[in-house]
Amino acid sequence: MERNIFRTALVLVLLSFALPRIASAQDYTKPTKEHEAMAEDVGTWDADVSVWMSPDGEPMKSKAVETNEMLGKLWLISKFEGDFGGEKFEGASAVGYDPIKKKYVGTWVDSMSPFKMDLEGEYDDATTTLTTMGATTDHMTGKPCKMKMVTKYASDDKKTFTMYRESEGGGEKWQKMMVIEYTRRK
Repeated sequence: MERNIFRTALVLVLLSFALPRIASAQDYTKPTKEHEAMAEDVGTWDADVSVWMSPDGEPMKSKAVETNEMLGKLWLISKFEGDFGGEKFEGASAVGYDPIKKKYVGTWVDSMSPFKMDLEGEYDDATTTLTTMGATTDHMTGKPCKMKMVTKYASDDKKTFTMYRESEGGGEKWQKMMVIEYTRRK
């Protein structure tokens, strides 16, 4: 009997510490205005892709399609399908909003690299621009590299994505690698 009272008291003490934490964690399950803004990207987007293999070279051009859907109300899941240098290219991302960091967070993987890219960034209402920084491994050298991705929303149905790679030697000099002009499919 004494043991049961002790167990009951211990359970009540543990619950008194756990319940406030459980209750506060539930607050993070509710979508924020940032999550709702991500949902505006849901749909199918036709893409005109330009890729620069060297800063002074002519871009390689191709077409692609991006399909976006929400996973619940907290994550935007994107699938990208196109052509890169005559080879089929597929990529996928999961992007959400971290209410503690107050930043957009995500990850990118694709069919041409064995390394994932982790993303983190902010949206600027004044310029309607999402800027994310990415950390990954260069699949040619095996060394860490940094990327900067800038998405400028021209309207509900048009956006431009520009990807930069940190120049060799660092120093916050960025080399443009890719531009994708998106148009929402009607």
